Amino acid sequence: MTALDWILLAIRWGHALSAVTWVGGGIFYLMVLRPAIQRAQGLPADTSRAIGVEFRGLVTTAIAVLLLTGVILSVSRLTEDAVTSPYVVVLVVKIVLALYMFYVVRFMRQDSYPEEPRQAAGGWQRLRDRLTGTTAVLVIGIAVIGLSDVLDGLLENALVS
Repeated sequence: MTALDWILLAIRWGHALSAVTWVGGGIFYLMVLRPAIQRAQGLPADTSRAIGVEFRGLVTTAIAVLLLTGVILSVSRLTEDAVTSPYVVVLVVKIVLALYMFYVVRFMRQDSYPEEPRQAAGGWQRLRDRLTGTTAVLVIGIAVIGLSDVLDGLLENALVS
């Protein structure tokens, strides 16, 4: 392996670690922290703010690493001869979903961690809440990780052909 191969391997690991951290944090929140908060009937304001600040830092770091490493890895892959049209289509879908997640977390939900109970909302507001809620972002994150495996499979098939 060349030095460039080792560098790309480190970049892939950073990308994967950031994705797993993002999705793992979402799973922890949905399956452990939120139920514990509900059982305790809420948290003191200082604790809630502290959780939000710490998690916000983790998410911001993950977004930065995912964006930087994602650009490098995309350019690296797209310059290979084995890239096919289906690969590019799946990559574009993955990028669009990832950017949607980043937008939701960074700009639409920046003050809502941990989530506060909302008043009953109308139809459009309810749809917006479902498409931008923690569960939606987690499901999209899992789909993005799955698309990474699809991309690997498409590249391997192209290399074999």
